[in-house]
Amino acid sequence: MSNGHAQTETERELGAFERTIDLYMHRNPVQFSLIAEIDRKVCEQTLARALQKVQAQHPLLRVSVDRRAPRARYRWAEGPIRIETAAEGTPWQAVAAGEQTRPIAQEPGPLMRTVLIPAETGSVIVLTFAHQITDGTGGMRVVADLVAALDSDEERGRPTPRQDMPPSQEALLHALDAASPPVRPPQDELMNAPGELTRFSGRAPHVSALALQRGLTPRLVTRCRAEGVSVHAALCAAASTVFHRAGRTRVRVLSPVDVRRAAGLPDAVANRFAGARTVSEVSQAEDFWKLAQHHHQALEDQRRPGVLKAGSQALAQQPPATPEEAEAMMAVVTAADIQITNLGVVEAPAHGRARLTALWGPAQTTQLTGEHVLGVATCGGRLRMTELTHDPMAVLLPDMATVLAQQCTETDAPSP
Repeated sequence: MSNGHAQTETERELGAFERTIDLYMHRNPVQFSLIAEIDRKVCEQTLARALQKVQAQHPLLRVSVDRRAPRARYRWAEGPIRIETAAEGTPWQAVAAGEQTRPIAQEPGPLMRTVLIPAETGSVIVLTFAHQITDGTGGMRVVADLVAALDSDEERGRPTPRQDMPPSQEALLHALDAASPPVRPPQDELMNAPGELTRFSGRAPHVSALALQRGLTPRLVTRCRAEGVSVHAALCAAASTVFHRAGRTRVRVLSPVDVRRAAGLPDAVANRFAGARTVSEVSQAEDFWKLAQHHHQALEDQRRPGVLKAGSQALAQQPPATPEEAEAMMAVVTAADIQITNLGVVEAPAHGRARLTALWGPAQTTQLTGEHVLGVATCGGRLRMTELTHDPMAVLLPDMATVLAQQCTETDAPSP
């Protein structure tokens, strides 16, 4: 980065949402990994040059968090993104699990690191981000920019245009012209029953990964369109169905909502998300597409711009002030049987010498007892699922895939 920024210079205070995440992370590391498979062999030096370009494009990839001020601030960090190289052929699942055992310190920054895994015919790059600086969609942008930077490695001397520090989510939503939502009936107490935190011990989580069979992803997309639901709603219904079959009478699904798309916010490598929860009862598991429609409508209600703005304003007016308050808040708003983060279709440059052949993740844990954190990404026409948990349920991903396959092959006609 430029020498124009002194090591001590601060850029801006964390917004209320960023500060809530940071306070929670005082004792509960929250960081996520994206696993990019590319069809080119990359050495550490080439990766370092490409990361330097990407770092120059996105300000939050070159900051630390200064907690000494009355309110935490982002401070410029001079160092490059750290790279480690694993032994060739190391399973990325082992690397992703290990990344959850090593918290990224808030200082000296940057708040991102990478692990390069040489493969027989290409490379696997594991990118891990501290959650104070970005969400999964922002991380996906970093992956796409990294592939583009690897493609243009021969253009080392070309300067990268600098971008301004992205504003906080609250600032953007405050300026949003959105109608206030109508008063909603109070949610039942079971929906908001808080989760329980497990003290961070550095214990490696169990990692499961599964790609849908070739051809199933486009069939799923077609069937979801016919039923008038999103693919994400179908994933929520599939997970709920598996949990109900395993004996759970009520299933809560937590879905991070991309506020960029929902409220038309500008794209940036930053935190631009809100949590939405949907719930199902065991009696609803009998009709899959009706259950998917139930999840779809509940999510649509919660991702309306007015609802997102109201939630943001409420947090800005009464943000947590201590790690304990942040933990109490997060234990309520994120409690669920399963969290599903769906990054959608990942499109990265397919020209040149480097091509993204697969993307897995986001892979993360949040220290909630009994959590199942599922990351979903579709790349190259195949939907891939990555689950991290300390309480493995061996059938979860295979049974979800089976449920989806059955619903897409029984009939191509939408349900009545």
